[in-house]
Amino acid sequence: MLKKILIVEDDNMLCTVFEMFVTGLGYELVGITHTGKDALELIEVNRPDIILMDIHLGNGMDGIETSKIIYEKYKLPVVYISSDIEDDTIAKSIQPNTYGFLVKPIYKPILKATIEFCYAKFKLDCEKNID
Repeated sequence: MLKKILIVEDDNMLCTVFEMFVTGLGYELVGITHTGKDALELIEVNRPDIILMDIHLGNGMDGIETSKIIYEKYKLPVVYISSDIEDDTIAKSIQPNTYGFLVKPIYKPILKATIEFCYAKFKLDCEKNID
């Protein structure tokens, strides 16, 4: 089964790069969106396994606010992708569904390792909660 990935990023050029990486690594891309609101709508329709989330989105909710809602409604794992590595930003990004934090620019092998780690860790966490 292919892992299904949703990309939430407001930079069109980076969306193109992330799309090439995700599909090139053999994952199923279930959507690309530029806003938190659109991400929530896409999740409802195309339940992803992992969400790659930019922290600073252009319109409306930022990535951290969006991730909080994703956790409350869907309990899905999020990997943040950001160029902002300020202590305050990193502290705010630590949420129950945070399974990684990648610093831009992103490299394809690191993205693959992070997605695989995220998926495996999330599955283990879910199994622990069932027992």
